[in-house]
Amino acid sequence: MKKKVIGLIDSGSGNIGSIKKAILKTVKYKPFTLKIINSKKDFKDVNKIILPGQGAFATLIDNLHKKNLYKELLRLISELSIPYLGICVGMQILATYGHENKKIKGLDIIGGDIVKFKKKNLIIPHMGWNNIHIKKPNKVFDNALDQKDVYFVHSFYFKSVEKKYITATTKYHHNFPSIVNKDNIYGVQFHPEKSHLVGMNIIKNFIFKA
Repeated sequence: MKKKVIGLIDSGSGNIGSIKKAILKTVKYKPFTLKIINSKKDFKDVNKIILPGQGAFATLIDNLHKKNLYKELLRLISELSIPYLGICVGMQILATYGHENKKIKGLDIIGGDIVKFKKKNLIIPHMGWNNIHIKKPNKVFDNALDQKDVYFVHSFYFKSVEKKYITATTKYHHNFPSIVNKDNIYGVQFHPEKSHLVGMNIIKNFIFKA
């Protein structure tokens, strides 16, 4: 049996060790193999794509362009409907624009803007354990995950997202989208690879059900 290929994008903006380890543990003894994506040619024969994000929106977008990954990633997930899981900033770049030091164009797959938490006296970054409230369950994020705690580290959040694309919300002063989904495209603001058994179940669901 030919193994299905999970493409893990190494954007160069963060350590991919934790998510790599979690994926390998999930697919052990299963008909899947992991491929690290460093260049456009590495996308060949990939069946699913995971983009872990650390650092800044602008840096991730810039690195995807520098590695000649941006256009091919957009084509594969938008035109060819290859399942995609974006983690943290990997989720945020699905937005139309990111607003850090300047306005940066994202993939514009799910309309909205990435903006900074601004409430006075709110501790930034939002870091640590917080729960997710499932609003619209699907095959990857079902009701069994409702009110489960996951691990966050972020200063920016997804704003002005259409309700139909919001799978789950989390409250940090106000509710923000912590999971988004549009067809084959999934994004999580938290880090499943750091979220113990709950996170491993999310990775497992994406790999085997998406």
